[in-house]
Parts: sequence; structure tokens; C-alpha cells
Amino acid sequence: MSKPLQMEGGYADGARKGYAQGFDDGYSRGVAAGSAQFLMPFQGTSIIIPTYNKVHYLRECIDSIRAYTPEPYELIIVDNASNDGTGEYLRSLQGVRYRINPGNLGFAGSVNQGLMMARGTTLMILNNDSVVTQGWLSNLLYCLHHNPQHGIVGPMTNYISGDQLLEVDYATMTEMQAFASAYNRPDPAAWQVTARLTGFCMLMRRSTFERLGYFDEGFEIGNCEDDDYGLRTRILGEQLIIARDTFIHHYGSVSMKSLEGKFDEVYGRNLQYYADKWSDPHGLLALGWQSGTSVKTTELYPTSIVVKGPGPKLYWIEGGFRYQIEEGPGGPCEQRAVRVSRVDLSGWPLGGVFTSEEVLHRLAAIREAGLSGKLCDGLVVSKPRGMYQYRAGQCHRFINRRAVAGWNFTEDAIHSLVVEDNLPEGVPLIAPPLIKSEHI
Repeated sequence: MSKPLQMEGGYADGARKGYAQGFDDGYSRGVAAGSAQFLMPFQGTSIIIPTYNKVHYLRECIDSIRAYTPEPYELIIVDNASNDGTGEYLRSLQGVRYRINPGNLGFAGSVNQGLMMARGTTLMILNNDSVVTQGWLSNLLYCLHHNPQHGIVGPMTNYISGDQLLEVDYATMTEMQAFASAYNRPDPAAWQVTARLTGFCMLMRRSTFERLGYFDEGFEIGNCEDDDYGLRTRILGEQLIIARDTFIHHYGSVSMKSLEGKFDEVYGRNLQYYADKWSDPHGLLALGWQSGTSVKTTELYPTSIVVKGPGPKLYWIEGGFRYQIEEGPGGPCEQRAVRVSRVDLSGWPLGGVFTSEEVLHRLAAIREAGLSGKLCDGLVVSKPRGMYQYRAGQCHRFINRRAVAGWNFTEDAIHSLVVEDNLPEGVPLIAPPLIKSEHI
């Protein structure tokens, strides 16, 4: 082979290797830069819209946001496997972040995906069949930030159940916008503390979301998951507020109406799920322990449990910390693990590392203490008024059997001890929300 050909081959080989190396380096730097930027909070509102079919409603909703929202915002659309051209419409949009799911995850599942994608310092959940109006977001932001106890804020509308309903007489969207323009005048005297906000339009701070965590995906399709989320907000000591100085239009139950004859069946199951989860929500709120505190959701979870987040890692929870467990797939700790969200997982500061043997030794020590009639942290005891877990000198009552089972406490882990009635009672213990989504 001649020297020029050898040199040409060498140059080509060097060029290919240089290109490959440069591509790999550039790609790695791009991913790192993109990840770092994503983690930086966006000083604005993330507007999250779950959608399923009815693309013409979604188009009208997005058009109204662009027309009547001068405040900084990012738009996040999560589509639940629509088959009416919604995907094509989303792909045609500029400046919109979206996800198209292969199946219908329901309202809770799609909202959770949107919350995971969101970067805003405030988070808005908005139904796809809503039409926003002049001053809508500025009014809601003013209400939200006026008082640190304002946890979630929602507006008035024309089609809703509960106290957010406003009787109106407009006949066209032009008339609606004129009505809303005159109605939407900031007025703190018009704000109302409420026991219930519907999920068609909910605004909250990111800090509230980081205390609450994600929606419970145990609720099918839609209905009751917003009641669950609102109750959890109130349990943590924050208020639900109706901004009666703000109006947006709501066509109403567009996705749920598509269920036709299945609506009552789905609604009935969701009502039962809510009742099983909470038993006596009014009694829980009446305890008053959360007043003036900054309790996190994880403080309402038991100790001495095994949990896992969206990845394969397992953690032992003890003393308010999480300890990574070294164990192979399918081990005894994995079989006990309860799935929690990444937000809940971050609520426990990271401690050290335990082997699975150390975790099993701790569980055995708790059980031995119970059999010996001794109290120790993590022990679950049965009393006439219910079941409790002993922790740091206090007894914490499980709100119901569902809460006990939700943390994989079996019957042999529950002991009948005579516990002194004068022991102080700490915060109650609740069931974890069901998490089905892979990455949250």
C-alpha cells in the first residue's frame, strides 16, 4: 500500500475517532448542562394541564392562557393516550412542554407526571376544559402569597360543585370575558377559607407541594383525588382558600362525561377508597395538633419501616432518617418495602448504610421487646382505642387499619401491651398515597 493511501486511511480513522470522542464529550456536557438547568427553579408558575381527548377544549384553554397571562409561566401538558388528534396538536405547538402517555393514567397519575416535570416556584393544576380570563393568575398569586397559611387557592366558576359555583348569565365566550374583566378585581375581603377545593384549578407554592407530596394514584380516572389532596393540606395546617374575586370559565366534567355509564361505578369506587383511607377526617382535623406547626407528611408516617422510591434502592427509616440498605434483588427487605414518592423520600434526611442483616436484627429486637412486654421505638401496640406506634416517648395512633396495612405491618408485628395512659400522644399516623407512576 502506498504511503499516501496509508496516510489517508490514518486521517479518516483519526477523524472518525475524533468525531466519536467529540460527540460523546459534547453529549455528556449537554446532558449535564440540561440537568443542571432543569434543577434550577423557574421564577414563575408551572401550569399543568392533564388532558384526554376533546382537543378543541384544550386548544381553547391554551389560547386563553396565552391571551390573558402576562405573568411568567411555563405550560406543561400531560396527555392520557388521546385518540382524537391531541398528540398531533401538541407536537405542533411552540414553547410548550408535553408528555404523551401510552395509556390512561387518570387525573392523579397525569397530574403527578406534570408536577414531576414542573420547575416553577408556584404550581397550577388546570383542567383542559377551562377558559382563563383577564387577571386570573395575578389575582390568585396575590391571594396565595398574602398569607403563609394559604396552602392552595382556587377561583370561582360557572360549573362546579360546592362553594366555588357562581351563577352567571352570559351566553357567549365574548360575553364571558367581558363579565370576567369586570368581576376580577383584587379584593382580600372576598377570600374565603373553605373545607374543600375542587381540582379544576388549584394554585400552590412549591414549598407546599414539597411538604404534601404527590396525588394518590389509588383514585381511578378522576373524582375524589382533589378532596384527598385538600384534606392532606389541611392536616398539615395549611388553609384552602376560595378567591371569590377571581372567575374563570369551566365547561365541566368533559373527560368524566366520556365515561358515560361507567361514571357512577368509578365514582363509587373512589368514594369507597377515600372512606377506607380516612375513616373519620373530621375527627382527625379536630385534634388541633397541627395548628401553628410546620409538619411534613413524612412526620405522619411510622418509623422502623422499609421504603423504596422510584429506583431500586431500599431504605430503612429510623429516628427521622433514611438509611440505604445493602441487599440483592428479591431479598427479605425488598419484600417488606413500601413504595413512596421521591418527594416523600427526600423528607427523610439521608443517614448511613445498613446491611439487610442489620435491618432484620432491628426488626427482631422490636418484636422481642413486644413479646417481653417492653416499649421501644418502632413497636406497634394494640390498645382499646386503636393501634399505636411508640416513638421517642410518645404514642402515635394509626388513624385506621388501612394505615397499619399500608405500611406492611403484619399481625405478628402488633402486640397487646398495657401502655400507660399518661404517655403523651403524638401526631397520628396515616397511610401512604398509592404511587403507580414509575419515575415520581
